[in-house]
Amino acid sequence: MSSMVKPRIRVPAGANLARAMYEGASSTRRMGGKGGISTGPNTPLAHSLPLLQSRSRNAIRNNPHAQGARDAYVSNMVGTGVRPDWANPDIQALWDRWAAEADADGFESFYGLQTLGISAQFESGELLTRLRFRRPEDGMSVPLQLQLMEPDHLDPALNRVLEGGRLIKMGVEFDAIGRRTAYHLWRHHPSERLTARHNQRIVVPAHSVVHLFRRTRPGQMRGVPELTSVIVRLYEIDEMQDAMLARQKLAQLFGAFVKRKSPDLEDDRPEFGDQVMLPGELEPLDRFTPGAIHYLEDDEEVTFSSPPDIGSAYDGWLRGELHAVAKGAGVTYEQLTGDLKGVNYSSIRAGLLEFRRRCEALQAHLLVQQWCKPVAAKWLDTAVVSRAITLPDYWENRDKYLAINWIAPRWSWVDPLKEVMADLMEVRGGFAPRSEKAAERGYSLDELDRRIQESEQSAERHGGLVFDSNSRQTNKSGAVQMALDFITKTQEEEEDTP
Repeated sequence: MSSMVKPRIRVPAGANLARAMYEGASSTRRMGGKGGISTGPNTPLAHSLPLLQSRSRNAIRNNPHAQGARDAYVSNMVGTGVRPDWANPDIQALWDRWAAEADADGFESFYGLQTLGISAQFESGELLTRLRFRRPEDGMSVPLQLQLMEPDHLDPALNRVLEGGRLIKMGVEFDAIGRRTAYHLWRHHPSERLTARHNQRIVVPAHSVVHLFRRTRPGQMRGVPELTSVIVRLYEIDEMQDAMLARQKLAQLFGAFVKRKSPDLEDDRPEFGDQVMLPGELEPLDRFTPGAIHYLEDDEEVTFSSPPDIGSAYDGWLRGELHAVAKGAGVTYEQLTGDLKGVNYSSIRAGLLEFRRRCEALQAHLLVQQWCKPVAAKWLDTAVVSRAITLPDYWENRDKYLAINWIAPRWSWVDPLKEVMADLMEVRGGFAPRSEKAAERGYSLDELDRRIQESEQSAERHGGLVFDSNSRQTNKSGAVQMALDFITKTQEEEEDTP
């Protein structure tokens, strides 16, 4: 039985095997110098982070689009605050009192600190929160406050090898198995001139610091500003707008140019006050004055450069650049610019749905998981240890007590009637619980029911007012049901009478 022989493929000597590679991995002119160096998640950060942070803050200070992106990001991520719904009403009452005392600087509530912290995370890429424990005589409901610090306090250039396998990477100290054990922080902001001479690093245990940042690569130890991918575009937009403005200003400067054909005639000599300028005595033309008449010598000529006119394409170019900025900053174009030209209900709703999915993910994985939960856990531990609250079984059931429902502010829709009707149909059809719809509106179900009950009791106290909101007294169309209930009750009483 003859065996089959596979044909051999001959490759000519010197054949270009690069054609078999992925084009994105080639070294051709199109791809040369684009990502040719492979780095870990932290090496580029160590060299670029301070400058990225400085340029991001400068853009937000001076560029309205950058500031608008920051404001849209913060207002949708935080709003009036992501609030905890504690299962224990005593814990909830204590939290509500402490929330007004949370700021170590004495300005913000706990929810104001959320706004300030997420703003810093957008601008600088990360936020440091130091947990400051207070003395009992300070008179606080719970002896704990939060001190927000910019990431400049954590030097990305601080890298050392310590004894016992410990390392300091970008200002963070790790033990031999890679756990964060301490933060080496500047006592004062390193860019403040007043305290520069007295500044020094202090070692703060990791359990007293909450480090908030968005990780995009496994192993990443520091965060980058949210504007990082579009920072060049923002500055180029500024430069282009400055150039267009300068072009328009220059066009307005042109008045008239007079070239003297007969300089020997006295009548043609320009007069300035009581003086008569003789030939050759004209002042050199080194500046333009709006609307002025400029005199030239016989051998002088004014020539202007002719740059390409992009005035007609400027609007399209700017719109395209702002779309890219909005995408890189994580907001919609309409939020970035306020431009609602050509927008209808369907298109803006589709854009907002995508944006809100991103916000919900950031709320859950960034704000709640990295910041709110660690702060709440440390707060409740402190409250129990300081005896601000008595929970005899706390340490045995700590996880149960810390099972908190964090409720974000409600979303406001473009057409609330359609959204409410959709929610009503979902609940009545059994596809969603009332608790889910209450949470979407910024309430826990218990709080919502309590407020409804208080509203109905208030209506009863004021003469038995009847509203469509009370389903026990009105039907779906709003007709009053009190008479029907009275007739039904009377019939039942008559049937029970012997």
